[in-house]
Amino acid sequence: MNKYKLYTDCINFPLDRPCKYQKDFNSVCGTCKKYSSVNKKSGQMKILIIKLGAMGDVLRTTFVLEGLKKKYKNPKIDWLVDKKNAAVLEGNKYINAVIVNDDKVFNFLTSVKYNIVVNLDLSPESLSFASLSFADKKIGYWLNNSRIIQTSNNYSKQWLLTSAYDVLKKANTETYQFWMAKILELPKDDYEIVVPVSKQAEQKAKDFIASKKIKKSRIIGINPGAGKRWVMKKWNSDKYIELIKVLSAKGYTILLLGGKDDEDEIKQIVSAKIKNVYSTGTDNSVQEFFAMVDLCDLVVCGDTMAMHAALGLKKNVVAIFGPTSSNEIEMYSRGTKIASLDCNCCYRQFCREKVTCMDKVLVENVLDAVESYIY
Repeated sequence: MNKYKLYTDCINFPLDRPCKYQKDFNSVCGTCKKYSSVNKKSGQMKILIIKLGAMGDVLRTTFVLEGLKKKYKNPKIDWLVDKKNAAVLEGNKYINAVIVNDDKVFNFLTSVKYNIVVNLDLSPESLSFASLSFADKKIGYWLNNSRIIQTSNNYSKQWLLTSAYDVLKKANTETYQFWMAKILELPKDDYEIVVPVSKQAEQKAKDFIASKKIKKSRIIGINPGAGKRWVMKKWNSDKYIELIKVLSAKGYTILLLGGKDDEDEIKQIVSAKIKNVYSTGTDNSVQEFFAMVDLCDLVVCGDTMAMHAALGLKKNVVAIFGPTSSNEIEMYSRGTKIASLDCNCCYRQFCREKVTCMDKVLVENVLDAVESYIY
């Protein structure tokens, strides 16, 4: 028995059974020519980013990519993401490979070593993946053997505390981009969000406005929903209708933007039969949705993926905030935040008050903000 060697660091060894070379050719460690260690040095730095979801969070976190490319002199960057959120990364010029969180993810993580693993997420799954990952250096968060969250620097420790205590979340005045850039020790925090739009998606958007005979100017996008999870992020549909009636009367074209989860809100607005209001559809692919957003001069929305997409596409944005922190959103000097003064930044999915903070946002305030960008 002692004469057998076993190189468990070989990328061909599946850990729980003989490798294919032992099975097919009776190869043994020490003489096998297929041995390749996961620790083998490569000429180019390799970075793994772990950010599984939600889709809007994944999209806004893409701002770190340009900074990482510059800081580490053009490394290869892989990104581990939930399958349902992968579309926002497809076609991203800064990413070498998009790794999907599926039943093969553990085999992947145990067979690849990175120079750096970056985990900016505090979900149990992300923390576990970061702990399991092989890397010379870890940045952000991971768990030790005592279930203690490990932090890579003082900024990651501060962000952990901010995430855990409502009072600190409400008191925070810095943006998400600020905190993530500090955790990653990037030289600045205003790199752009990367929003991929395929040629096919661009063409579908062009065909849409051509079919409706819409002029390519004075177009306002309205994203009235916020998905099924964050009901309290939604502004009242009746208020959107009131706003849209005024904008339509002033000659603006309104494009309704959303997905399947926003169908009810979009149908309600369409049923009001307001002139120059068009639904862009709720069955678009993610990149087709981005292309529809790209048609707009300005987008009005809540704290949603549409907001991050519009900012990444360099659109003016009027964003309405309720239970989430408006301070954390980086507007890149091309947006206005509107929030109720009574909002306590509770991050609750259901409000305990009779009149919600979103209901307290006035139509005239939103209208003033919109007209400050489009004349």
